[in-house]
Amino acid sequence: MDTNFYDVVVCGSELAGLVAAALLGRRGFRVLLVGHDADRASFEAGGHVLAREPGLLPPLETTAVARVLQELNYVQILRRRAPAPTPSFQVAFPHHRIDVTADSAALGRELERELPADRAAIEAALARLAGASATLDPLLGSEVTLPPDGFWERREVARFESLLPAGGADLLAPLPQGHLFRAAIAAPAAFLGGFGPGDLGTLGQARLFDVARRGLHHLAGGYAALRALFTDKVGSYAGEIREKVTPVEIVQKRARAVGIRVRPRDETIGCSHLLWAAPLADMLHLSGDKPPSRKLRDESAGLRPACYRYSLCMLLRPEAIPEGMSRLVYAVRDPTRPLIEENAFAVTVGEPAARAADKIPVWVQCLVPGAAVDAGPGYLGALRGRLRGQVARLLPFFARHLIVLASPHDGLPPELPGGRAAAAPATPVPAQPMAAVYSSDLPRALDVGGAPHATGIKNLYLIGRENLPGLGVEGELISAWSVARSISASQPKRDLLRREVLLDEG
Repeated sequence: MDTNFYDVVVCGSELAGLVAAALLGRRGFRVLLVGHDADRASFEAGGHVLAREPGLLPPLETTAVARVLQELNYVQILRRRAPAPTPSFQVAFPHHRIDVTADSAALGRELERELPADRAAIEAALARLAGASATLDPLLGSEVTLPPDGFWERREVARFESLLPAGGADLLAPLPQGHLFRAAIAAPAAFLGGFGPGDLGTLGQARLFDVARRGLHHLAGGYAALRALFTDKVGSYAGEIREKVTPVEIVQKRARAVGIRVRPRDETIGCSHLLWAAPLADMLHLSGDKPPSRKLRDESAGLRPACYRYSLCMLLRPEAIPEGMSRLVYAVRDPTRPLIEENAFAVTVGEPAARAADKIPVWVQCLVPGAAVDAGPGYLGALRGRLRGQVARLLPFFARHLIVLASPHDGLPPELPGGRAAAAPATPVPAQPMAAVYSSDLPRALDVGGAPHATGIKNLYLIGRENLPGLGVEGELISAWSVARSISASQPKRDLLRREVLLDEG
C-alpha cells in the first residue's frame, strides 16, 4: 500500500531532475524529490567544505537557458551572482596562450599575436563553427522534445539536420590534424560536454565551443550552489524533499510506473509520473520481479562510459593566481595527443565566499579513461601527482599559497600548507564516483543526442546527462524543459491558471 501519493516523483541527483522538479512545482504539481543526497555536491577536507566541481551555466540569453530561468525568476539573481568573465576563457599551450572572447576583433588581435600565419584560416573556421551553432538555436529553444520522440518531432529534427553541415564534414579545414588550434576548439567540448574526446561530433564541438566563447557564468559556491539553487525552488513551491532514502524498486502495473519503493523503511510511494534523474544503467537494477524491457537493455548497452571526470579541488590565497589569468583556462601540453589525463586539464577559478575573501576556490579537472580507472585505486593516486605537477607550471606559486588541496575521487588525505597531509585515519576524503562521459552507439540526433526520455514504461522518464550529452549543461536544461512540458500537457488548464493566480497574489 502507498504511504503517500504525489503527482511527480523525481529520483536521483542530476541537474536536469532538480530543474524539472522546480518547474513542475512552479506549475502546480505536487512534487517529491528523493535520492538526490546520494550524490554529494560538496565534501569536507582538512576542516574546509569544498564544492566537488565548479558551477558553470551557459550564456543566460540563449533561449533554452533563458526560458527556464525566467519561469523560476532567476535571471536577475544569476546576472548578479554569476557574472561571465572577460576573456571568456584562455587556452594555454607550452609556448602559446590565447585569450578567447566573443569579440571577433579582440580574438583577431590574439590570433595575430600568437598565430599570425594561420589567422585567416582560423577565423574562417570560427565563422563556420558559429554558423553551425546558430542554426541550432531555433530548434533548441522550440517545443520539440529532444532527443525526438514521435514522427513529427523526428521530422522536424531531420529538417534542421538538412540545414547543417554533412556528417563528418571538417569545419576546421584547412588547419592540419594536430594543429594546436584544433585542440583549442576541442578542449571546451571535451570538458563541458558529455561525450568522450574520441566521440566528439562536429556539431556538438561547434556548439560547445560557441557557448564557451560567448561566456560561461560562474556561480559562487560551485556545483553545490548550483544544485541548491533548484532544490530551494522545489521547497518554495511546496514540493517535498526526502533525504537519506534509497530507491530500491520501480513499482509497475500493466507496463505503467505507479510508484517507487524506498529504504530504510521499505515503504512504497505512489505517483502519477516518475522521473529517473540518474544513469540509465542504475534503473535496470530497480525493475523488481519484472525484467527490464529490451528497449532499456539496448539503450543502456549502447551508451557506455568512455572516460570519467577527475577533479582536484583547492583553496588558495589570492597571491597564487597569476596576473592576467582568466577564470577559466584549458591547458594542453601536446595537441597531437588525446585530451586526457595530465595532457589536457581545465582550471576554473571561483569567487571567494563573502566572509572569506582570502580563500579562492580553484578546481582542476581532467578526463581519465574508463579502462585505467578499473586498474585500481593506485592509478588515481599516481594521476594526482602528475596532474599536480602540471598545475605548478600554470600556477607557479600555488604551493606557497595553498590552504588545502583534495580530491573527492581518489580516497587520499587532503594536502595542507607545507606539503603536510591530514592525520590518518580520520581525515582521508571518502572516495565518490566520478561523473562519466560517454561513448554512444545509439542514433545521435543532431550529433548531440543520446538516450531518449521514453523508457518503454508509461509515465517513467529518463531525464539527465544521458539525453543530450553533446550539449552539456545546456542539454540538461533542455531535457528538463522537455519532460516538464510533456507532463504539464496532462494537467487541466484551469488548475494551472488557478496556480498562477495564487502565486501572483502571494
